[in-house]
Amino acid sequence: MVMRSLLTEDRSSLKIGSCCCGIPIALHYSYFLLLLIVLAASARYLDAAFSLFMLTLYGPLLLLTIVLHELGHAWMIKRLGGDVGGIVLWPLGGFALVDPTDCGASGDFRVAIAGPLMHIPQMIFWVAMFAAFTGGDFSRFSMSYFLDELSASAASFFAVLSQQAFWTNLFIMAFNLFVPAYPLDGGRCLAAFQIMRGVRMEKTALIVSVTAMVLSGGLLLFGMISFIFMHSPNGIFMALVSAYIFSSSMNLFNLQKEGRVREHPLFGRAVFEEREIPEVQQPEEAGAPVSPPTSPKAEDAEMA
Repeated sequence: MVMRSLLTEDRSSLKIGSCCCGIPIALHYSYFLLLLIVLAASARYLDAAFSLFMLTLYGPLLLLTIVLHELGHAWMIKRLGGDVGGIVLWPLGGFALVDPTDCGASGDFRVAIAGPLMHIPQMIFWVAMFAAFTGGDFSRFSMSYFLDELSASAASFFAVLSQQAFWTNLFIMAFNLFVPAYPLDGGRCLAAFQIMRGVRMEKTALIVSVTAMVLSGGLLLFGMISFIFMHSPNGIFMALVSAYIFSSSMNLFNLQKEGRVREHPLFGRAVFEEREIPEVQQPEEAGAPVSPPTSPKAEDAEMA
């Protein structure tokens, strides 16, 4: 009974408390999968400093990064007058259970990009930390590092940690913002942008789902190449994420084929509801001049 109370209703996440705004926060099970992958990958080097580095980077630092990412979504939704039901954290950004009120697709677009943009001040912070630990020497600032740097000194350890925290933030921001694959923020931006352009909801769902399935195939290939040829432990997780994206987009694609798009959690919200186009009333008098009807095309219909 105690364990059940610690889990969310769908039992996919672990409740870990709430932030300063009183928003409930839960940790998705995929985060623990990432930690297992990191532990398995770091164990082959038999280096205590490297294991500590990996656990610190993918443990508390990544959690803090994701929390700030989601608080960006929460801040924007509250600014638009909406409510935040909770935050579910996962390694690539998490899910903020939010819904803007009376802001339409443009409001949803702003909510979607607010999270990735939170990584910019974080990257500035980690660059400043790197400068502090290296005395302003940026000659070693790169994506790669040597194991002996981690055990050379405490300053060297934290310099490498700051450096990799910067690249982690850059990767998460770019992945969420520039990969238009649902359920990433980029996929949500793509959906909102199509609705803002006047594209019908059914067509938007088809575009979003097919785009995500194609991109998931590319991510799977990239993940396998990274793990097999570049010996990167992130390759395994990238492959798992691509499978998750494909599964989610396939579900949306099937709902679109069956004409049940409004049952999907993304398209079933009020922000994507279409306003009915008022019918043009014809004059009742027979002799009155009749102007041609001006009902807009489907692409020009105003969206909520």
